[in-house]
Amino acid sequence: MSSAAPASGIDEVPTVRGPVPAAELGETLVHEHLFVLSSEFQSNYPGLWDRRAGVDNAVRQLELARAAGIRTVVDMTVIGQGRDIGLVAEVAARTAVNLVVATGVYTLDGIPPFARFRGPGCAVESEDPLIDLLSGDITRGIGGTGIKAGLVKFAHESGTPPGSAERMAVVVGEVHRRTGVPVVVHSDPFTGNGVELVALLGRRGVAPGHVVVAHAGDSADLGYLRTLADTGCMLGYDRYGMTPFAPDEQRNTTLSALVRAGHAAQLLVSQDHASHIDYLTVEQRNRLYPDWSYTHLVDRVLPRLREQPGIDEAVITTLLVDNPRRLLTRVGARHHAKEAADVSA
Repeated sequence: MSSAAPASGIDEVPTVRGPVPAAELGETLVHEHLFVLSSEFQSNYPGLWDRRAGVDNAVRQLELARAAGIRTVVDMTVIGQGRDIGLVAEVAARTAVNLVVATGVYTLDGIPPFARFRGPGCAVESEDPLIDLLSGDITRGIGGTGIKAGLVKFAHESGTPPGSAERMAVVVGEVHRRTGVPVVVHSDPFTGNGVELVALLGRRGVAPGHVVVAHAGDSADLGYLRTLADTGCMLGYDRYGMTPFAPDEQRNTTLSALVRAGHAAQLLVSQDHASHIDYLTVEQRNRLYPDWSYTHLVDRVLPRLREQPGIDEAVITTLLVDNPRRLLTRVGARHHAKEAADVSA
């Protein structure tokens, strides 16, 4: 698959090994993880995981993805998910796959304890410390490594305190204003809070085309998905293979309906896969997600997606090459929604 480079935005995308020309990103998985770790458990109980074997396994899995045609993987692991940039750099040094990393905060109760007591409206009134920290990850690099993040992420589910959501929207809105990076928000697809999140970020200066509503594709409600797409944001169909959340067939059905409705340029496909995640044992994970891998999308999903009405090779290229490149080059989504003759699921 190939397509022309973007007409605007940045010409090179920051990766762990350094900037890569936008035209060389190729087929891209936009929402994956290398290692999701509970950092305090890992540091206090080092026998939980063999780090060296973990790096070897991540390299092996990424090379399988490359053999399947994947050229770039976005690691969405941020603060709160055990981000270890040194581990990521070790992997990057041993794989030909481009690795793009994110910055941000992942905590489902809103604000991490580090920043809970200081900042605007807190016990210690001050500027929000998260803004400079996250901006620095993008402009200077993470942890003194010079490895620059290419996206900023936060999480908001239905139980998250509204004040926390507002504060994080202010933080990522300012980070976006300073750097231009897209904002990815972990949403709750089952309560359908994506439209609210796009509006919340819009009030903080983030245009919808620069917002990714992650995990939206888990929803079975096509009406919600079409309303969300009509905002102009990008929709993450990014948990393929995680069948307890939604079967792949359901995702393919609603995705093809959105394509037929004119929203192909707003859709992002991925798997949210981690080469290692310590929330589950290997046995538990294999039982819950038997098909979960970096290659599931290419090996199993795309052949079935191609059978859906309105899906052709041009659409596949849009999903895997063009849309990720627009996202990572900070161009934003192209919103060309239109009514189609048949958009029913």
